Amino acid sequence: MLIWLAAGAALILVSRGQIQSGIGWDPDDQLRMVQLRDWLGGQSWFDTTQYRIGEPDSQPMHWPRWIELPLALVFLALQPVLGAATAETATMVIVPLLTLGIAMWLVVKITEQLFVRNIAILAAALTATAVPILVQIRPMRVDHHGWQIVLALTALWTLFWPDKRKGGIALGAALALWLSISLEGLPLSAAFIVLLVWRWVFQTEEGVRLFWTLLSFLTASLLFYFATQGAFDPAINYCDALSPAHLLACAAGALVMLPAIKWLPQNIVMRVGSLAIAGGAVLAVLYGLAPQCMGGAFNTMDPIVREYWLVNVLEGLPIWYQNGKTMVTLLGGSIIVGLVSLIYMMRAQPAGVDRGKLLVLGYAFLWALLLSLFVQRATAVAAAFALPFMAWAVHQAFAHARAIKRPLSRILATAAVVFLIMPGPLAIALFNSISGDDESDATNPGNAACRNDDSLARLNALPRSNILAPFDFGPRILLLTPHSVLATSHHRNDQAMADQIRIFTSAPEVARGLLEAHNIGYIVACDGEAELALYAKKQPDGLWAQLVKGQKPDWLQSVYIRDNGLIVWRVTPRRLRNNM
Repeated sequence: MLIWLAAGAALILVSRGQIQSGIGWDPDDQLRMVQLRDWLGGQSWFDTTQYRIGEPDSQPMHWPRWIELPLALVFLALQPVLGAATAETATMVIVPLLTLGIAMWLVVKITEQLFVRNIAILAAALTATAVPILVQIRPMRVDHHGWQIVLALTALWTLFWPDKRKGGIALGAALALWLSISLEGLPLSAAFIVLLVWRWVFQTEEGVRLFWTLLSFLTASLLFYFATQGAFDPAINYCDALSPAHLLACAAGALVMLPAIKWLPQNIVMRVGSLAIAGGAVLAVLYGLAPQCMGGAFNTMDPIVREYWLVNVLEGLPIWYQNGKTMVTLLGGSIIVGLVSLIYMMRAQPAGVDRGKLLVLGYAFLWALLLSLFVQRATAVAAAFALPFMAWAVHQAFAHARAIKRPLSRILATAAVVFLIMPGPLAIALFNSISGDDESDATNPGNAACRNDDSLARLNALPRSNILAPFDFGPRILLLTPHSVLATSHHRNDQAMADQIRIFTSAPEVARGLLEAHNIGYIVACDGEAELALYAKKQPDGLWAQLVKGQKPDWLQSVYIRDNGLIVWRVTPRRLRNNM
């Protein structure tokens, strides 16, 4: 508790600038708060459509409301005391810190399975030093990624429960909730199931945990689906969220696997055969109901959105697409130290460590590490799974350092343990201090203007309209003003995203037709925005490239708003022809 309070105080201190702004760190945090406001304002629990995005069609969201429950509970408790605005900001501070506290507690429970209590407490403290975790769990970070870390830790913890029936039920429910929140958890969920299947096939255990995991997962998934959708229509399937096709495919596999686990003889050939039949049933049902989903969650995305937007979302790309500093910062902490520690422990087999539990934890960590190499944001779960190994290494290093008899050597060795805790961030900080390199936006006036929320708030001076703005501006405009926007950086609305890209990259007259089709009243832009720079680079004859050169078409009228760092144009309507 004391460690959590200290970590929370430190995070509030370093996040004070964002807390004062009153909005989340990125578009997902901001749109989550818009979704919360809509729900508390009367929108149905089952309806997560954003009606102020993508007129005339609106934007369907792939987020169920589970994440909004704790936010709503805290907000409603604080609103009578603090008022709506302050209560909202306080909620965005409190809920992430509670999430961090739960994650720390789970890290302790997992670490205790292998090591003594002191190392488990150290692992909790080291949670607050893991950069990939803090990126996802910090004040004003209210997106679903923090809860995904919590559910991943919960799933891992249940594998150590001695009661296989209870452990299987808890594991299945945790995986079901994780996938209900986001299908990003599918690869690691599959890894947990693969481990249990391996144990069952090769008869290292009787399959009790696997049986109850599958049954619990299927039951909980159906309950969570009905609780968020209110209906079950096999004809309506989305590839980016748990849909009827996924659930029916899981049911088809379970109809084969559950009887096989319960009654199949002790014959490895028959067990492998049942797995093959179950896998075939799953693929057949999924292909029959949703063939478009066989290629992944983004298989149906408009090609122009993939070319201009998806391939530039760095957090969803492999680690080798990141710049060197990002790679060192994310991997150069609990992940690299944990990996080295795991390799050493497997070779040295230290006394007092249960090898079976070590293999389970190592398996989960290596799976998460492999996934993080292909999806950058998955480094958070890998960092969390690495914490027990890192804590053991730090504890051993500190004990050896304190045992050195020569005072100067002992002091230096003890201080060196700090570099073992945060080698990546410390190396980057040292490099920056020597080279004078600083990537802060404060040195770039253009970027500062682009991210100035006061400028966006001043759009309230305009009549309520549909606005065309860069994708990442959209959620902040929705949060700070009553205006609507054409598109945001959320993929399910890819048709509106495609039209927005075409507007900025097409010839002015083509762009004007698209603007009129979406009833756009204003264009809001900024010279320092990377998205717009990409449009100008790829399409030098497009609308935005011409605007940058000062070649404004006569149907755009410049709008001046006092103390506003943005560029604003009004789209003037066409004059009607007089055929009289």
